[in-house]
Amino acid sequence: MNLFRSESQIEDVFCKVLTPNDDSGRHGVLIPVFAYWMFPNFPSFVPGAPINYEEPIVTYWKEAAGWDRKESKWKHYHRYPERRMTSLSPELLNNKVPGSLVVVAKLKGGYEYECLVISPQDSNYRDIGKLFKLSESDGIFAGASILPFSSLFVQTQSALDELVDKIKVISQMNYVTSLRTGDTGIGFTFETLLGIDANSDRAPDYKGIEIKTSRSKQVKARRKSQTGKQTLFSLIPNWGKARDRRGLIQQYGIDDPSRNRIGLYCTIKVVPNPYGWNLEIDESEGIIYGCRNGERIVYYNINDLKEALESKHKESVFVTAHSRVRDGNEEFHYDSIVHCQDVQFTEFIDMIKENIIGLDFAINQKPDGKVKDHGFLWRLDNKKYLLRLFKYVQEVL
Repeated sequence: MNLFRSESQIEDVFCKVLTPNDDSGRHGVLIPVFAYWMFPNFPSFVPGAPINYEEPIVTYWKEAAGWDRKESKWKHYHRYPERRMTSLSPELLNNKVPGSLVVVAKLKGGYEYECLVISPQDSNYRDIGKLFKLSESDGIFAGASILPFSSLFVQTQSALDELVDKIKVISQMNYVTSLRTGDTGIGFTFETLLGIDANSDRAPDYKGIEIKTSRSKQVKARRKSQTGKQTLFSLIPNWGKARDRRGLIQQYGIDDPSRNRIGLYCTIKVVPNPYGWNLEIDESEGIIYGCRNGERIVYYNINDLKEALESKHKESVFVTAHSRVRDGNEEFHYDSIVHCQDVQFTEFIDMIKENIIGLDFAINQKPDGKVKDHGFLWRLDNKKYLLRLFKYVQEVL
């Protein structure tokens, strides 16, 4: 299957099912957050500013008359926020058939892309959807995926393929009754169905692939991106001027008479918070500082943050289940699988700069002098950005 004109120059390939709101110009093609890294950064980006940004890119479209070059754009719209490719191919995008796929291949050495639109009537449609492991229903694919070009045509059965097959069997069971009450029921029930030893004291694991389960109150067809904060990892800072935990709370804590303690509970991001705290990135020194009113107090070595992130998030499968209650019992339908691998630390740094990732202080001192903290947590502001941390993502169910 010869899809592209310059296959030797292709690094990575993105594929998604087009929606009615995807077109060549006014809207452009919406790109999910996990594929942002394939496109240029916005050098003058200011977090929270009511500004739309754009950067030039070049796209090549396989049209009826052959490959056509377009001076296209990569845009950030602050209102939503969201990012799109625009100034594309009217011939292929404006009158697309429902269920059509767009395939975007990034070329080496710059921001140039070879692009295809594949309709369900195309003889290659099913083969391409299966290459990207997109979910399929009644002959129409759904979802999105990004993969290295070199892996697309590898047909060997992998641990991921085995795991996905097992999860699909569980999904076909429809709703199953939780085997344990409370928050841990979602994971315990899934582990049991998958055949993972419930007595294990480590996270669920299948041949090196971490499995993370979560609930949703919405059925898959109505489900939107998850919201709420997401803890990435915990790491104690270098204390600097604070000297230690006790010095941090004694110098910068706030009296809390209602709880009879001194506390320091706040999120620190690049935009200063109401207490005067903010993060300052010094990439030349390889350090991120926690500052208060412009004074550098604590700090992290960037390499330590990189190691912490990469050790916590390697190859993972995120499984979502619709949760409902019947006759007083919680039931789960495990209906969504997303596979992620290859953490991108550059995206972690970019999201700090965009005010999306921050550091949580959660520390207090009681009158008896004891200092207690709940970890120094690096957290995503919104779970919908989690997939952006990974280079390769597949929505396989």
